[in-house]
Amino acid sequence: MSTFCPACGSDSIETTKKKHMIPIVYGNPAVFDEVLEKCLVCEESGDFTGANDELIDKAIEVAKKQSVIDMLDALSQNGIKMAYMERALELPTRTIARWKGGEVSAATLALLRIIRTFPWILEVADAHFDLSVANYRLVVEAGHVILKQPHPDQIQMHFANEKVKFSAHITFKDYPSFPQSLMEPKIERVLGTGVDK
Repeated sequence: MSTFCPACGSDSIETTKKKHMIPIVYGNPAVFDEVLEKCLVCEESGDFTGANDELIDKAIEVAKKQSVIDMLDALSQNGIKMAYMERALELPTRTIARWKGGEVSAATLALLRIIRTFPWILEVADAHFDLSVANYRLVVEAGHVILKQPHPDQIQMHFANEKVKFSAHITFKDYPSFPQSLMEPKIERVLGTGVDK
């Protein structure tokens, strides 16, 4: 079937392909060959057949499905058992097996990205989202982030995207020197109550 120029109606069309990549969160990029058609008569150019939309959608779908497998593998390598994840999230049995088999939704991707970013959220889910457990894990994880700083008495944070740029530098130099162990978060649990004090 011939392709015609939408501007002048000519069938004298030159077709080229250019490889493109679209980033996928926690996965390899979606790779596709963009089709570009150019009319040799009037020099109009574009995707005259509309093929690119389908190519892009298919490449993204394949890459997202692979990212699910990659995220599950990374969680497994970090010691998280898939049966534990299903139990903590109250998922039906074999849900993760279906995800690995390609049954993936937008909700699946969002959930796995959150868990891959904050794996400790499974402990909160396993505790039925108890607020005291959530607060405890949040403080512990914040402590880990602070202690990983090159100089724990100086905290630097940087965040930037296309709309916002944020930097903060906090120094504890006004305080007397104290041992590293005092900087670790300490939360005491009142036995039998599930309440932090």
